[in-house]
Amino acid sequence: MFQPANRSDFNRGLAIGHQAVAKRRPVQGATMVLLLGLFGLSVFSVKMAVRNDRAAEQAQVSADAANLSEVALEALLSEEAGAEGVIDANDAESRRGYSSANAAVDTAIEALDRMDAIDGVDDLRALHTGYGLAVAEMIERFAGGSLAEAEVFEETIADPYFDPLVDALREVYEYHEHEAEAALLSIGRTQQLLLFATPLLFAATLVLIAMFVMKLGRSRREVERQTDHNSYQSLHDGLTGLPNRTLLRSSSAEALAQAASTGTQMALMLIDLDRFKEINDTLGHHFGDRVLEAVSQRLCAAVRSTDMVARLGGDEFAILLPHVNHVAAALEVATNIQMALVESVDAGGVSLDVDASIGIAVSGEHGDDVATLLQHADIAMYRAKEHDLGVCVYDDSQNEHSQGQLGLLGELRTALDNKELILHFQPKLALKTGDFCGAEALVRWLHPTRGLIAPGSFVPAAERTAIIRPLTRYVIDAALAECRRWKGEGKDLRVAVNVSARNLLDITFPSDVFYLLSKWSLPPSCLMLEVTESAIMVEPAKAEAMLSRFADLGIELAIDDFGAGYTSLAHLRTLPVQELKIDQSLVGRMAVSAKDALIVRALIDLAHNLGLRAVAEGVDDACTLDRLTLMGCDIAQGFHIAHPMSGTELSQWRSDWEPSALLLRNA
Repeated sequence: MFQPANRSDFNRGLAIGHQAVAKRRPVQGATMVLLLGLFGLSVFSVKMAVRNDRAAEQAQVSADAANLSEVALEALLSEEAGAEGVIDANDAESRRGYSSANAAVDTAIEALDRMDAIDGVDDLRALHTGYGLAVAEMIERFAGGSLAEAEVFEETIADPYFDPLVDALREVYEYHEHEAEAALLSIGRTQQLLLFATPLLFAATLVLIAMFVMKLGRSRREVERQTDHNSYQSLHDGLTGLPNRTLLRSSSAEALAQAASTGTQMALMLIDLDRFKEINDTLGHHFGDRVLEAVSQRLCAAVRSTDMVARLGGDEFAILLPHVNHVAAALEVATNIQMALVESVDAGGVSLDVDASIGIAVSGEHGDDVATLLQHADIAMYRAKEHDLGVCVYDDSQNEHSQGQLGLLGELRTALDNKELILHFQPKLALKTGDFCGAEALVRWLHPTRGLIAPGSFVPAAERTAIIRPLTRYVIDAALAECRRWKGEGKDLRVAVNVSARNLLDITFPSDVFYLLSKWSLPPSCLMLEVTESAIMVEPAKAEAMLSRFADLGIELAIDDFGAGYTSLAHLRTLPVQELKIDQSLVGRMAVSAKDALIVRALIDLAHNLGLRAVAEGVDDACTLDRLTLMGCDIAQGFHIAHPMSGTELSQWRSDWEPSALLLRNA
């Protein structure tokens, strides 16, 4: 029997796991702790031995450095005495004595440098060199002469080098003598520490064995509990505590298998909250979280005891119905859910109305595996949302993502690289003058094996993916290439290109368009971008900012398919557009529907009142063209004027175009 969310197999497994934990005993715990204690004792002994070795080495180095500095100091004093002996006796023996002492000082300083036992050795060399030069001058001037005058010279010229050098060597001697004593003292302390610490460490190790045996048992139990908790968290939503997508899939697979074995059906429902993004954007995510928690509680209360409620992420929930006899049973649960959401949700003192769109897929009718059922429930849910149905049961006619379409979309990038896409252009007619005033670029796919593919077979699917960006760039590039060719023929022509919602959210799009205009050496006035109402309303603020950037570049803009979307009039007033293109679904029924004709007239007046040009799409007969002309419509396009054609054909069509011909047909 399938269990509900709060009695799932996971909970049974958790109970079994706790029983297994209670039976386990840390048999190897004491041995491990003992080994760790012995290892710690070994590490301590080795560390103390290394410390003694380093201290002994430091003591030896410091002693050698102290001896060298003492030798240097004694040699320096001998050098001073030798200089006085040279001045007094001025014979070869005294000079040899002086030179020997001078060399001994240099040798000692170099030895100290090699030992790296002294800082500022260059200063010592400089002082000794300066002293040597001063003594040499003193010997040259006063050798065999007045000793008193030599002493005066020595005090004023030589001693400024001699005295600092003596002080520095004494400082080096004292420092290293102190370091040697400190190292020897450290060796003594280490030996004492070893004598007392070693038996204590052995005793502590034995105590730790007993302590860690007990702690290890508790630790292992805690680890097991944490593992179980982590496992629970990996299968449940952190905010609501509901099962997540992973647990839903595994539970659905189990329910599907049970339904197949018993000859019954199971159903999956996907639920998406309507306008939830507005709550987050207006009040903040804290209020959104409170709404999600409240909705999850209501969903759990509205379903049957055997059903599972899961949160898939964001504002999307799912419900698994493991046993249903027919679609009506699933619809009954969906009705209960709608009733549960009727009452406003109290989110931190703010009363919020929450609606939901529900999609339903039932095994046996809409799929035989979990992935297919989830996909079809998702399609049904989006259909419910798009058409404001509340609840929708999946059927095959809703699936716009057939395998063939997906395969075709997969080939589209290769088609862009191979330049398999071509453009056709539909002329636009200025109704007041009968002149040709531009054309709309329409993309076609010249497939190598399927032939010419209409845009409706691949453009809507491309608009739902990132490939719409290179596709739009490709179309603009090809359209501007034709404009460049027309301009070379002496025919200036503005071409219009359709833009999707993804393009309006792409911050690099304006720079791409500007680059293509520069590439073909064309002014911005030769290009118009057409964007639908629905594309603008995906992200109105970002769309308006993007359109303003194009307007600043000098590119004219048009709202396409107006009347079929939901642009507010207040928002329309602020958009930097120049044309309002009335949707062909309204224009095409003008001749047979008085209401549609009145709507078209109202939209033409609206465009003029906003300072915009009114453009009628789908003008397929003379009667419609006549009525649009009488209503004051500015521009028309449709099959009655001309069918879409290649760029070369359009160039010839324009050359042959005679406004009077159409006027005669409409007379």
